[in-house]
Amino acid sequence: MQQVFHHLGTSVSEVVAPADEDEIASARSDAGRLTKNERNWARGGTLVAVIAFWLIATCMQPWLLFDKGPYTTDFYDAQARALLHGHLDVPANVAGIEGFEIDGKTQIYFGIGPALMRLPFSVVSEVVPKLPFSNRSIDFDRQLSLLSELLALSVLGLAAARLLKRAKSLVANAPEGSTWWFGAFAVVATLGTPLVFFASRPLVYHEAELWGAAAGLAGLDLVIRWWRAPTRRHLIEAVALATFALSCRPSTGAAPAMALGLFGLALAWKREWRRSLLVLAGAVIPFLGFALVNWLRFRSVSDVPFPVQVFSKFNTDRQAALAANNGSLFGLKFVPTNVARYFSPFAFQWDRLFPFVTWPAKATVFGNARFDTIDHAGSFLTSAPLLFLFGLVGAWWSIVRDKTRQWLAIAVAAIVATTSTFTFGYLAHRYLADLVPVFVVLAAPGVWIIARQATTWRRWIRRTVVVAMTLLFAFGFWNQLGLAISTRAFSILPSESGARSFAEFQYLIDESLFGGAAPAVIRSEDGQLPLGAARGTIVIVGDCDALYRTDGYGWGPLERRIGGPFAYRLTGSIGANEQTILSNPEWTVRASRTDDIVVFRWDYGNGNVEESAPAKLADGPVTIDIVFDPLPLGVGRVVVNETSVIGAPVKNSPESVVNPEWTSSGGSSDSFCRKLQARQ
Repeated sequence: MQQVFHHLGTSVSEVVAPADEDEIASARSDAGRLTKNERNWARGGTLVAVIAFWLIATCMQPWLLFDKGPYTTDFYDAQARALLHGHLDVPANVAGIEGFEIDGKTQIYFGIGPALMRLPFSVVSEVVPKLPFSNRSIDFDRQLSLLSELLALSVLGLAAARLLKRAKSLVANAPEGSTWWFGAFAVVATLGTPLVFFASRPLVYHEAELWGAAAGLAGLDLVIRWWRAPTRRHLIEAVALATFALSCRPSTGAAPAMALGLFGLALAWKREWRRSLLVLAGAVIPFLGFALVNWLRFRSVSDVPFPVQVFSKFNTDRQAALAANNGSLFGLKFVPTNVARYFSPFAFQWDRLFPFVTWPAKATVFGNARFDTIDHAGSFLTSAPLLFLFGLVGAWWSIVRDKTRQWLAIAVAAIVATTSTFTFGYLAHRYLADLVPVFVVLAAPGVWIIARQATTWRRWIRRTVVVAMTLLFAFGFWNQLGLAISTRAFSILPSESGARSFAEFQYLIDESLFGGAAPAVIRSEDGQLPLGAARGTIVIVGDCDALYRTDGYGWGPLERRIGGPFAYRLTGSIGANEQTILSNPEWTVRASRTDDIVVFRWDYGNGNVEESAPAKLADGPVTIDIVFDPLPLGVGRVVVNETSVIGAPVKNSPESVVNPEWTSSGGSSDSFCRKLQARQ
């Protein structure tokens, strides 16, 4: 460590500029600024990544950019409104199960960074309705998440390209290289990583991960820029971005502040006390900002009180995990399992059905660690194999050959920041994004090391290596693309129509390629969903009465035969007086209208009544679906315009009777289920 500080201390003469900043900045030729052509290529590569992500996230329909997202996509919108009104708590109905009930108010644990960027939209939403002659309101809720993710991806891609240029000056005898390398590196750092998986669905979890990685990496870029061109402006910008990064996600956003701290200690080692104190103070500011927000929310500078989270109050697995870990979800006991899975070379599985990749088996728990959740998860090796390879080379160089130790300093900061990722008792694929800044930083010098060595290789060897690298990138991209589109279809808030369409497409391709019996299709003659079925299994219930698929965690509907025991399509009029629509000896579905507002009620005996939120339906005949899930799910729902408005824990039976004033429709004989039956 003494040697590290010694080398760091001798690599800079000043921390802040007492003289003209532009003169000093221009004198620092090693600051690593991209040339005009390099910058154009970096922007081009980043644009390719952004457009690809955009198209994947919108199913090749880019005009859906501002479509309303699902639950959690309004978290930052609500937080921005709260900040605009001078507080942090958000409405309980917005936070839902992710809320924390603190002193009668509801808090969320997501950083305020992305919410700060929404403040202009919140101002517009507040001001426009109050303007003279304004008769409209503007609501951006749940419409900005995908745009925010695209902005984060662009920040990360450009930061990666700049770091590649900054690393070049440190690698001895680095080749000149081509300007297109910077665009290619931006593509590899974005599309060649687990970040592609976030195109599966815009969610607050994905947005937080993307901004944490992007701001953390961009912050490290500004820190190394300041270290090489130590102007007052550069230091202020580095501290500001470090503060923003930490407010996005601590496990990646803390890296720039930690790097500033290491450089501050290096200056102290050189006995440059005043400058050292100034830099260390700058490094502390982001942590003070984070601690202040956390204190205002939870009355703790760092802890998140999971025992009082709404989800913890009813989820037995969460309660068991908290009980086994003294009320916390963090601990060293989780590290072996997380490390083994996140760096496993075997966390990957081919599949016969399109997109021909699927989730590997669940991670094996080491020791007696009681995890809150072990979710679907791949590994960084199988998600970003090319970046991982460059990162290994860069890690060796940073430790052994980096004479200035400045690159080692930012790499160490990025690695240390991810500590909470490995000590967290929740294993999930999205947390692989925390490793992206680490490997982008390490891969940057790795690119120049390999390029330098390639100059000594024969031409056929260079071509072979290029082909191999291209295949590694393609493998990682396709793996994440496949997981993203299949997860969107079947796992993350799927729609029944979307799941059916994608499954039907999968089996159409399978029939074209392989023919024969449809794979992973079984029958259930007793009208129930089987227990213990393998992930991806489709079950035909009865005589195509229903079709369900399991993602390994639960069953989801693909199709129900209208007019069968699991689905009714009913058309009728709802009046002011409450009327029965469908009745059973054990339950009754009723509805009533007030003007254009309809409320549904499900009475399932013993005085239990579920009431829907008000649904806006035009006067006159309406068509609704009343559907049921087979046991062991045993849930009935009323569906209006493909949206479930009410549900109850009931099962259907032959004794159910439709109100004779309502018309019952039958289903089509040309169903997906019948096509699968024909292949059995």
